[in-house]
Amino acid sequence: MPTTIGRFFLRILLWVPVVFAAWYVLVPVLHWPIRWFLSGMALLGLPEFVTSVAQSLHGFEFMTSLTPGSVAGQAFRADARVSAEVDARLYSYGAALMAALTLAAWHPQRWRNLWYGWLLLLPLQMLAVFAAGMKQILLSSGPAVRDQAAWAAWQLEVIAYLYQFSTLIMPPVTALVVWFILHRRFVEKFVGADVIAMLRASEKKPRLAAHADAVPMPKRP
Repeated sequence: MPTTIGRFFLRILLWVPVVFAAWYVLVPVLHWPIRWFLSGMALLGLPEFVTSVAQSLHGFEFMTSLTPGSVAGQAFRADARVSAEVDARLYSYGAALMAALTLAAWHPQRWRNLWYGWLLLLPLQMLAVFAAGMKQILLSSGPAVRDQAAWAAWQLEVIAYLYQFSTLIMPPVTALVVWFILHRRFVEKFVGADVIAMLRASEKKPRLAAHADAVPMPKRP
């Protein structure tokens, strides 16, 4: 385990490229649980217009029973259906960040923490990919598609908020939170050391000031 904050940050810089390269290669395997979740929801009819979800190399494709309707300047086949492709890497890279921090900390139970951290992040990744797919289908495909889905206004607002949260905040913030939960003692060690150093520095200042006042100034001849 690193003994100073400087060494810890140096370890992070060394681990980040290695972990992200491994994550990029393993993405199709790491996304299997997300595929099972989305496919299960489609089989249960949640939502009812999603007929199937297929996994691609880096993401997922949502197939629906919705038709694109009439769009000015565009012509569609009679059997055309609305679909959406989601790049799941945009919402799952937090797992790689959490793994890099975990390996940089080099905790004695680091492999257990990697496993637990990934499991904790999975539900959030599933929700993020689902929100991204629903955003493309319901909010980006035009009013004709929304009318067919017949979702209430508050449901569309929830999808919009979930999409914004998943895109702007979720991946890095949740990775840091999960890592902190699994490494509280490690963080407290550094925070405690910094607090002790600050207290010692604040104690030295009055002593130095008192010593300076006690030393007599030399008299001029």
